[in-house]
Amino acid sequence: MSELARPAPTDYDRTGIPSPIGKMNRSAKPEKPRQKSLTGSLFGPGFGNICLCYLLIVSTFLSPLALLFAFLFAEPHETRFHAHYFYIRTTVALFVIGFCAGCLMIVLGADISSTLILTGLVLLAFTIVVTLARCARGILSAMRGKAPQNYKSYFI
Repeated sequence: MSELARPAPTDYDRTGIPSPIGKMNRSAKPEKPRQKSLTGSLFGPGFGNICLCYLLIVSTFLSPLALLFAFLFAEPHETRFHAHYFYIRTTVALFVIGFCAGCLMIVLGADISSTLILTGLVLLAFTIVVTLARCARGILSAMRGKAPQNYKSYFI
């Protein structure tokens, strides 16, 4: 065979015989199918969005956005995601109820007694501690890729 009629070197297999497959690189490993990322998108259902929701709750003023994500992404997805989004909703509910009750006690206590004001402050402090503890527990379980245990409970 002359140089001009000879196929390109990549058309030969290791034995020097022309390969019927063509220019396939046999030394390359076959591609594995891509797996879905555990983190997912920050603005789509997934553990990345779940961690973002917990951070939004901690920022306090963006809690309604976390609640919106929890309502949007809770139902049609797998159980782990559903459990986290349910946990986020109960965390926001605890935060709102505790914050409103504490503020109401402080406002009413201004006219009635200082004991009611102190009780309202203690309730606000307790609400903040419980919210931070629930967010920390939720983020840690999301980073492990697991659902929070006993996620339907209002306790930590």
